[in-house]
Amino acid sequence: MKKRKVLLALLLGGGIVFFIFQMSLGTVRIPIEEIFRFFTFGKIQNPVYETILVDIRFPRLIVGFLIGALLSLSGVFFQALLKNPLADPYILGVSSGGAFGTVLSIAVFGTGTALSRFFGNLPVMSFLFSLLAAFFTYFLAKKGKSVPVVDLILSGVIMNFFFSAATTFVIIYGWRNVNSATFWLLGSLSGALWQQVPPLLTITGVGLFIGFALSKTLNAISLGEEEAKNVGIEVERIKLFLFITGTLVAAYTITITGIVGFVGLIIPHTARMIVGSDHRKSVPLSVFLGGLFFTGCDTIARSLFQPTEMPLGTITSLIGAPLFAIILKRSRRLR
Repeated sequence: MKKRKVLLALLLGGGIVFFIFQMSLGTVRIPIEEIFRFFTFGKIQNPVYETILVDIRFPRLIVGFLIGALLSLSGVFFQALLKNPLADPYILGVSSGGAFGTVLSIAVFGTGTALSRFFGNLPVMSFLFSLLAAFFTYFLAKKGKSVPVVDLILSGVIMNFFFSAATTFVIIYGWRNVNSATFWLLGSLSGALWQQVPPLLTITGVGLFIGFALSKTLNAISLGEEEAKNVGIEVERIKLFLFITGTLVAAYTITITGIVGFVGLIIPHTARMIVGSDHRKSVPLSVFLGGLFFTGCDTIARSLFQPTEMPLGTITSLIGAPLFAIILKRSRRLR
């Protein structure tokens, strides 16, 4: 217990230092002392540094942290309701469905303003098609009352192939700007804006509240659905609610960054390895680690391959795919 507390303290402290350090990296290297002046409201010597920090890097880091937190939270919800450590928005086809809905919305309605992205067509279309993909994946994999792991993954692959092909069709015949569309679909935070922070903060806050409020319920369900029903928990209603919530959370992130895979898969699993399966502990840690992982990958994407910027989804996949293979191998041993 004491070692775990020390580890969590180190993670928190190291995470904060890492977050601050990331602001110095990029095409223009900003000295660490200028970063500290920025956070302590001191006078930054170079006005160019101030512009870069205020208008580009800080909002990008905040948006990236919140997106990573939301993807991790979505992964927690999907893994809890399916009782499957391999479930996440990317694997289940939710991300590709949401990407298709977003691209279709842009092709038909246009992008509109930043405000309309929050209240208008993009989130609605992304959510509808994410939900459609998730339901098809779930029902294709379902055998009686169970959902086998391999069948779930195969169903997700089918949905990914279908919606990826549909997205390509819409881009070529509807959007036409293939280069920018492809870069967006591979994941990018280059369009991060301060206007995106309030809705992201709101959704993250609501998601965390739901995670905390249902943590004991999720613990009971993870021990067995029959046991949970015996203590008065309406299991099917909770599962449907989490299914829709996880889909909604993942769908909104897609409208900002495009498809970024494996965050919702590996981060909840990592959190459980550190604090155990108690959702009262794993939910907040997943949110924190997800934010750090996402911003870290983004920093690599924009700093390591200058003057170009590597798509964010490429970095997360390069890291996530080997970890996914390890998780899959471990899950087979446990069966």
